[in-house]
Amino acid sequence: MKAITFQDKQLLAEIEAAGELKHAPANTIIMQPGDLIENIPIVMKGTIRIVLQNQEGEEQYLYHIFPGETCALSLSCCQANKRSEIKAVVEDDADLFMIPVRYVDSLTSYPEWKKFVSDTQAQRFSELLETIELISFSNLDEQLWSYLVKRVQATGNNILKVTHHEIAQELNSPREVITRLLHQLQKKGKVEIARGEILVKSSL
Repeated sequence: MKAITFQDKQLLAEIEAAGELKHAPANTIIMQPGDLIENIPIVMKGTIRIVLQNQEGEEQYLYHIFPGETCALSLSCCQANKRSEIKAVVEDDADLFMIPVRYVDSLTSYPEWKKFVSDTQAQRFSELLETIELISFSNLDEQLWSYLVKRVQATGNNILKVTHHEIAQELNSPREVITRLLHQLQKKGKVEIARGEILVKSSL
């Protein structure tokens, strides 16, 4: 339980008794819009990419979840008894500690759990504001570069195994536009493009 840093031993014991550790390989979709939220995942190892998806299937990348963190949107939907509104994709091979939602109410009696939830929501809200600002006030080339950098930061690997189509889908843009912008970044020496992968250079 190294990624879970609760100091309250009773809280930690209850979490360990209630939850289950699961492994999820990279690119596994662990949650989709409309799914019934049965578990709250705490990332122990690896990272998860959170993507907003509307009823038409249009997507927008939101943020990443790192070890020791959980998904604020899952917590909110769980508390409001709503179904998932996001898609969660495993970015890098992940170990997830899954806490069944039926135990969440009992955990709220612990001040440290309530602080964990509050801190998570505050952090995710800040990241959402950053994403909204980027979408609203930045050009698509800036959005693309930010997206690539954040995925590199999430994995610690400068080589992203991703297609132009996949990037276009998560940035809600035509694939042809993403391809053109990637080639512009390549001319600037920021990336190198190969089939099915992109090398994001360390000059980021």
